[in-house]
Amino acid sequence: MSIYSQDIISNSGIIINQDKKLYSFNLDTILLYNFAKPVKKGKVVDLCSGNGAIGLSLASKTSAQIYLVEIQKELAALSEKSIEDNKLQQQVHLINDDLKNVQAHIDHDTVDMIVCNPPYFKVLDKTALKEKQVLAIARHEVKASLADVLHSIKVLLKENSHAYLVYRPERLSELVAEMLQQRLQPKRMRFVRTTARKDANLVLLDVVKTVKSASLKVEPDLIIYDDNHQLSEEANRIINGDK
Repeated sequence: MSIYSQDIISNSGIIINQDKKLYSFNLDTILLYNFAKPVKKGKVVDLCSGNGAIGLSLASKTSAQIYLVEIQKELAALSEKSIEDNKLQQQVHLINDDLKNVQAHIDHDTVDMIVCNPPYFKVLDKTALKEKQVLAIARHEVKASLADVLHSIKVLLKENSHAYLVYRPERLSELVAEMLQQRLQPKRMRFVRTTARKDANLVLLDVVKTVKSASLKVEPDLIIYDDNHQLSEEANRIINGDK
């Protein structure tokens, strides 16, 4: 049985079709959408796109051609419906395939910007993978490892172009080490905390493909809730699209 809904990220105006029994976008998705600085034209790729929430929503900010790359047919079908419902067939294109095959669909060194909310967790606990297969594949490195994701980013991006990722701080050292192996330099970083007193539970990264060294800017932490357990002013702007 599905739990079907239509939702909108911030104030993008783009309808996202979701089946919450399978997988639905969450705070990570919304934060990455707002953190990314989209190019005005060219080619944008949403890797590990799920139901297409980030890539589709970016259509409200750019006239670039947008490609959604998602291996799971159930989530790809939701993306396809959202493309049709928003009448974005001329701008947004679905690639229902393994990201390791992405060069069969998109030429290398041709992409101007990438967004990616990759699987966070290694496959260590087999029991965690038995509950919901779609969710397990979205969250765990079942079909694509961190190295696979970053290699795809390196292959697709034009030189000096940017990719935007959201990840878990506990794997940050591994992420940065692998990025450097792929000629990807972290350029901008922001940690996210539920409250000011809690450890960061997310990190947002702006990454550039370059053979040169790049200086890293660490932005002030984003705090989601204030001391009164209310959304902070900035978090409210990001999540609800309030001015």
